[in-house]
Amino acid sequence: MEAEAIVEDWKRRLVAMAENPPYVFSRTPQNLIEEYQSSQMDFIGFTEAEIFQAELLLRGRFPAVFREYLLQMGRSPGRLFRGSELADLVELEEFRVSAEELIRETDAALALPPNAAVFLFHQGYCFTYVLADGSFDSSPLQWIEQDLEPTTVAATFADMVSAELQLMEENDLSSHKSGGYWLTVYPGGATQEHHPAWASGIRPLDMVPR
Repeated sequence: MEAEAIVEDWKRRLVAMAENPPYVFSRTPQNLIEEYQSSQMDFIGFTEAEIFQAELLLRGRFPAVFREYLLQMGRSPGRLFRGSELADLVELEEFRVSAEELIRETDAALALPPNAAVFLFHQGYCFTYVLADGSFDSSPLQWIEQDLEPTTVAATFADMVSAELQLMEENDLSSHKSGGYWLTVYPGGATQEHHPAWASGIRPLDMVPR
C-alpha cells in the first residue's frame, strides 16, 4: 500500500470513531461542542516547505509513511496520540534537547543519532522518535527514563499507529457496551470525562434522543 493510502485509512478510522462517539456532551456550550467535533475530523498537516526545512536540519529525509503523516495530519491529528505532547516541526530541535537531557540523567555519555526526529513526549518520562533515513517506513523507537537504550515500539510507524487506533476502537466499543459516559469540554480544548458508578445502571448514551 502506498504511503498516501495508509494515512488516508488512518483518517477514515478516526472519522468513523468521531461520528460514533461513546460519550454525551455535558455542561458544554454549543460553540465548544462544535469546536471539539471539528478537531476530531478536520486534520491539518504541515506544508512541503516546512517538512523540507526540518529535513535539512536533520540532514536526512523522513521515512515516506511518516512524511505523509506530517503532510496530511501532522499539525492536527484528531484523537491520535491524545494524552502525549506532539512536536511542531519547528520544535524538533527543542524536543531533541529535552530528550537528550532526559537520557543523560542516566548516563552522561548517552546520545541520540544525528538524524533522530523526536516527535512525541509522554508525561515527561519517555519519548518516541523516528530516524530520517529515507526509507519507506522504519521502526519508531522509544526511550524511557533510566533506560540505557531505546526499545522498538513497532516494526514500522504504520504498525505503531494501527495499534494505537485499534486500542482506541476497542476502548470505544467497550464504552458503548457499558452505556458510555459524559464529556465536558472547557475553553482551550481541555476535557473531562464523567463515568456513572459501575453498578448504577445509568447509561448516558441511552439518554440521547435518537
